[in-house]
Amino acid sequence: MITRSPFQDYRAPAFYMVTMTTHDRRPWFGTCADNRCTLNPDGWLIHDLWHRIPRDYPLIAVSTLCIMPDHLHGILHVTAQMTKPLGVAIRAFKSQATSALRQRRSDPALTLWAPGYNDRCVWRRDALHAFTRYIMDNPRRHCLRRAHPDLFRAVADLRHPALPPDRAWAGYGNRFLLDRPERRAIRVSRKATPDDTAALLADVLRGAAQGVVTVSPFISPGEKAIATAILAAPCGDVILMKPDPFPPLFKPQGRYFDLCVQGRLLILSSPLTCPSSSSVRVHADRAGITRSICLAMNAACAHIATDQQ
Repeated sequence: MITRSPFQDYRAPAFYMVTMTTHDRRPWFGTCADNRCTLNPDGWLIHDLWHRIPRDYPLIAVSTLCIMPDHLHGILHVTAQMTKPLGVAIRAFKSQATSALRQRRSDPALTLWAPGYNDRCVWRRDALHAFTRYIMDNPRRHCLRRAHPDLFRAVADLRHPALPPDRAWAGYGNRFLLDRPERRAIRVSRKATPDDTAALLADVLRGAAQGVVTVSPFISPGEKAIATAILAAPCGDVILMKPDPFPPLFKPQGRYFDLCVQGRLLILSSPLTCPSSSSVRVHADRAGITRSICLAMNAACAHIATDQQ
C-alpha cells in the first residue's frame, strides 16, 4: 500500500523517508544479531542498487539507508525541482532489484517486494535527525523485539480483574503491571497551579520509586509533565490509557519502545468515539477528545487504581 500526502509535490526539494517491505516479509537480505544487521549477497545487491539512484536521477541524493532482513528504510534528498515525482525513481529501483534477483536465482517468477511503499516528507532539520536516529536504531529494536516477543504485540480481548468489565480492552506492553499491589490514578486539573503540580509530581515520583504504578491518559499539561518526569526517571512504571484502537502493525516509538523492553509500560486501549491519531505519545495532539471521553478514561483509570483485589 502506498501512503501519500495529498498536499505534497513529490517533485519538490525535500528529504523523504521511504519504507518498503519484502513480499510476505521474507528475510531476503540478511540476518540480525547482536544489535546489528549482517547483509548477505542479496542484501548487498539491494545496497548497491539503492546507491545507484543518483546516477539515474541526478537530482536525488542518497542520505541514509538501513537494510533489514525483510524491509528497508532509506532517506532520499530531492535537491532541486524535478520534472517527474520521486515515485518514478522508487518504482524503478524496486523493478531493478526484482529483475536482478530473478536473474541471480534463475527464477523469472520471483516476487521480491510487497506492493507499494510508504513515504514521509521531512522538512525540519530536527525531524531529519530524529528519523535518521530511528532508521539507524532499527537493528537494535529488531533484536529486542525478538528477545522479548510478549512485550511487543497488541493483545486483543484483554481480560483482568482490575479492568472495568463493561467494555472490551486491548493492551500492549507489560500486562503484569495490572497485578501490582499499588496502582495510582493521576488526574491534574488544567486549573492547577504550578506549585500544586510540583507537589503532586514530587509525591508521584516518590511512589514510583517504591513500585507504585501510575495510571492516567496523560491529557492535561500537569499530567503530561508528570508522565514525562516518570518516563525520564531510572525507575517507575506507567499504565497509559488511550481512547482509540491499536492500528494494524502498531508498535511504540522512541522512548516508549525502550520502556516496553524494560517492562515499565502498559498501553491500554478501550475504543471510544474519538477522531484523534492512533499514535501514542505523551505530547500527542488530543484536541479531538471530548470532555465525555476524558471523563470516561479518567473513570477507567480510577477503577484500575482502586480495584486491587
